[in-house]
Amino acid sequence: MKILIIVPVFNEEQNIQKCINSLLTQTIKIEQITIVNDNSNDHTESIIQKFFASNDKINYIKKEDSDQIPKPGKKIIQAFKYGLFNSIKDYDLIGKFDGDLILPRDYFESLVIEFKKNPNLGLASGVIAINREKKWIVEKMYDKNHVRGGIKLYSKKAFDKIDGLTDSIGWDTLDEMKLLYYNYQIKVKHEIICKQMRETGKRYSNYKYLNQGRVMYLLGYDIILCLIGSLKFSLKEMSIKPFFISFYSFLKSWFRNEKKIVNNKLSKFVRSYRYSNILKKIK
Repeated sequence: MKILIIVPVFNEEQNIQKCINSLLTQTIKIEQITIVNDNSNDHTESIIQKFFASNDKINYIKKEDSDQIPKPGKKIIQAFKYGLFNSIKDYDLIGKFDGDLILPRDYFESLVIEFKKNPNLGLASGVIAINREKKWIVEKMYDKNHVRGGIKLYSKKAFDKIDGLTDSIGWDTLDEMKLLYYNYQIKVKHEIICKQMRETGKRYSNYKYLNQGRVMYLLGYDIILCLIGSLKFSLKEMSIKPFFISFYSFLKSWFRNEKKIVNNKLSKFVRSYRYSNILKKIK
């Protein structure tokens, strides 16, 4: 299976070298590794250039028309799409990966086995761990079967069916909802642990729950689902503050009648899927 990996990066001078090394030392061949420098203003470019000069697997692209401010969703997916447009077209699997990750050497070998076994598998990944007190601990801030945005590997057939990725906040849940809607399967292999060198959401921590509330609206949640989701945020943080922030953000988008990233059919599917999962957990 031919694999194309796209890594959008912005100001990753502390992490990108280890990330690229972990991609280059995989136990199976990666056809192309496209690194998109998304207008970084640190030493990211010079580090990537060293790899680009000595390895023909690396496809280095510089994107200079984006803001030099980290933003969740839109910025990174626009960089991903720019990389995709300037990459090889002949591939079987396509991955979107972040530049602050160290992958185990058999990451792609393990996932290729899953794709070969199951032709209906649309998306697969391992899990992410962060370093706390010198121990790598798997993050449990999301549903255990959610494929994290920095380590996604899609089959080309499924990727094309969902029209690729949407340049919006909430893209990394929308892709899963679309895949499930089209009856593709998703798999998370919990024994495959990827090391993330920067804590999840640290760049966007000031807006975390404002973003979460808006995402729930954009994905077509109703008020009850928003209330449940906001309550979960507060229970995880052991604080009432996330509940009010996320619910306020949801209502703000609602009253503004902001355009959603789902159509009516997909919105209905998302709500049905979420309620079904809630009932399963209650039982």
